Amino acid sequence: MRIQKFTHFFVAVLVVVSFAVAAAAQVTTTATGKVTLKQADGTEVPVADALVEIHRTDIKQTLKTKTNKKGEYVYAGLDPVGTFTVIVSAPGATSTYLANVRLNQKPDNNFVLSPGDGKALTLAEVKAASAGAAKGSGAAPAAGAAKAGGETLTPEEAKKKEEEYKRQVAEVSAKNAKIEDRNAKLPVVFKAANEAFNAKKYDEALTLYDQAIGIDPNEAVVYRNKAIVLRTRAVDRYNAAAKAKDQAGKDAARADLKLATETAEKAITTYRTPQADRVAAATPDAAKAEDLDYLFQRAESYRVALQTNAQVDTDAGIKAFQEYIAAETDAAKKTKAEASLGDALFQGGRVDESIAAYKTILAASPNNLDAIYGLGLALASDPTGAKTAEGRDMLAQFASKAAATDPRKQMAEEAVAGLNEALKPKPADKATTTTKRRKT
Repeated sequence: MRIQKFTHFFVAVLVVVSFAVAAAAQVTTTATGKVTLKQADGTEVPVADALVEIHRTDIKQTLKTKTNKKGEYVYAGLDPVGTFTVIVSAPGATSTYLANVRLNQKPDNNFVLSPGDGKALTLAEVKAASAGAAKGSGAAPAAGAAKAGGETLTPEEAKKKEEEYKRQVAEVSAKNAKIEDRNAKLPVVFKAANEAFNAKKYDEALTLYDQAIGIDPNEAVVYRNKAIVLRTRAVDRYNAAAKAKDQAGKDAARADLKLATETAEKAITTYRTPQADRVAAATPDAAKAEDLDYLFQRAESYRVALQTNAQVDTDAGIKAFQEYIAAETDAAKKTKAEASLGDALFQGGRVDESIAAYKTILAASPNNLDAIYGLGLALASDPTGAKTAEGRDMLAQFASKAAATDPRKQMAEEAVAGLNEALKPKPADKATTTTKRRKT
């Protein structure tokens, strides 16, 4: 028996193999940190009830929180594509700030206050101070200006220094202009894309996500959401095509799923790529949740792609399942992913490994239908035929336990019937029988 003879039994109408999709419930950012007050002896003490104002500067929004007794603050639910200015103040201290920060890249920020009058800086004051810092102070060096140590610059040296100064100013200005353009456009496009997806306008959503990528190709959450939309559109296309027996529709769905896996891989790569000012996530729990979400979305894209025989990299899918399984702590979700890993191994031709994967699940959960079904197919596909009967029995067990609404039930019954026929003793060859009779 060949593996290919049974792989088609994995392909079912996807509407019954549901999965959670929530692109609008995008990954959010949690801002955290600690506020301390510097003492005369140089030590620092936590500041309780310090005011932490989080101003979103790409749109008009101000959020506030206060520190606890340990000087710690937390603010969850921030937009991952927003740009923020954080202002911190406390009684008896000089206010300080962090301007134009991408909190999804730098969510954990500590502030050290110095003794002062307790007056909080306004956003306008911070903007003015930041603008002055960006432009630099003082004029460009003129000919004859003094070097450090009292030496005088020659006209050529002064000119060269002035040109370098102008170059740096131009570079800073261009960078600031790019940031301002990004901050003005990306949140608007990203929001519109999410709204289009929620309205099931998948083509429009994909166009908008591509626009967002064009504005800033380093936003992992945009790739993540795009992969979800591709996967969702593919499921709708595949279900409709399966019902209408439309091969072209199935092929279009498979193309979507292939692109979904590639986009999910891009989301992971972008998320893991160190960027300027990017540090560890806000808290260990927040970091794990965000990591897990990216791993799940990638694994889910591979699961549906493999289920429909889309032409994706099976080895990459296996790796995606393994990474997700290693990170998942929910027992039920982990078991489901382990079954999907078994499916991927089987479809990748690694039959012995898939059998081992299914048996591991069944050792802990003997009635896991996904594992029973997958194990039956894998055993029945043993090229030597030695495990065919065992595979038939597993598929028969699945058919007896599966719900009537599970499309795999009918496929398992068909497989059992075919395997019973294949396992019947073959009648003796007619010519051989005649010869034996003559000898007798």
